[in-house]
Amino acid sequence: MIIGLIPARGGSKGVPRKNVREIEGNPLIAYAIECAKKCPSIDHVVVSTDDDEISRVAEKFGAEVPFLRPSELARDTAAMLPVLRHAVEFLEDHYKKRIDLVVLLDPTGPLRTVEDVEGAIEMHKESKCEMVISGNVARKNPYFNMVKEKDNGFVELVCSSEESIVCRQDAPKVYDLNTVVWVYSRKAVMEDNARLSKETMLYQIPAARTIDVDSEEDIELLEEYLRKNRR
Repeated sequence: MIIGLIPARGGSKGVPRKNVREIEGNPLIAYAIECAKKCPSIDHVVVSTDDDEISRVAEKFGAEVPFLRPSELARDTAAMLPVLRHAVEFLEDHYKKRIDLVVLLDPTGPLRTVEDVEGAIEMHKESKCEMVISGNVARKNPYFNMVKEKDNGFVELVCSSEESIVCRQDAPKVYDLNTVVWVYSRKAVMEDNARLSKETMLYQIPAARTIDVDSEEDIELLEEYLRKNRR
């Protein structure tokens, strides 16, 4: 069984109540729900929330909300893995079936497409890895134009290389992680204790679809993108 899990706690600080914030006619969370419902590989679209209003909105748009997330898993400091474990344990008991894959679809990545989600799921199945994460080619490269400050106040490149790198094109390719789609095996959720499993693969998403809604500026960018594409 494959679960599409949408995490949506009520206590967002960057943009208060962002998961139910109306964006071009729909609450933000609706974009994740509607995409997940169109994915043929996903058996159940489930929202994990601690918030009654988010729960009502999620059900209105067709998601299942069979539980409310415990308050200790809805704090700013709560990591994602315990949230996923809680969902898997509850849902396996609820559906009386074993969950094979958890497809994490954060509401903050509303420009994802069905092709993005299905492509990541297919990569997971074909590669037999533990996780597939989504990313896009980074604008800055730690081998070339990113530095960190040392204790003595001087700076150095974030990553060093034995070979001389004189232009960005010579540097190893690096990626920004985004919130479009992360696919976890059951083992990655229930047994591994790391944000990224050792057997993790990257699914590339075009940068234009990787707006990560975390500020009012991000919402303005998203609204402009949606208006432009509708025209």
